[in-house]
Amino acid sequence: MAQEKDRGGGIVVGGVGGTVLGTMLGLLLAAKPVEAAPPEEKLNFLIEALTALIQVLAEVADGQTTLINLMQQWLAAQGVAPGVEVTVLTPWKAKAPQQIYSNDIRAVGTFLSDTMVNWTEGKRILLKVASSLNQAVNIQVIGNFVDDMNLATNINGALPCPANSNISVGLAWDDWLPFFGVRITTAIAPTAGILNIWAVTQE
Repeated sequence: MAQEKDRGGGIVVGGVGGTVLGTMLGLLLAAKPVEAAPPEEKLNFLIEALTALIQVLAEVADGQTTLINLMQQWLAAQGVAPGVEVTVLTPWKAKAPQQIYSNDIRAVGTFLSDTMVNWTEGKRILLKVASSLNQAVNIQVIGNFVDDMNLATNINGALPCPANSNISVGLAWDDWLPFFGVRITTAIAPTAGILNIWAVTQE
């Protein structure tokens, strides 16, 4: 930042080459008397100004070289070879499937998954339903802001899973809740088979 001096219209400039640059700008700002000076004095003035400018540029170049050298030394200390671009990758990785329900349902009613899935740090999530029951069931995904089934709310609508079949349910970004589970309903009591549900979270 420039700061005015009390006389001569000169300024003090901070930073690399500040003293030389301040002197040069002071000369340029006080150039009024030079207009009436003889040609040889004008030439001398221009030579002094250009010399000051060259000094400033040299100091700036030296500063950049020093900075580059320091950065290269730091990278070498971190084990990074010169000229190697440093890139940080954050790959999405799926966790191991988590079984959240396994039961041989033999009644008409509503059943909740054995546990809720922690999705607080997940990006995407998939539910896999595998049924060998001989009757259809409805699968309703539910979610909550805490790990509690009692106050969970529905996420989208219920999906039918026919007898002896499999379905998958993938939740969208807008469906995100910190915890989610499954509510299962039967209209006709199965007499054979088992219902398994897994969740896979990608983080």
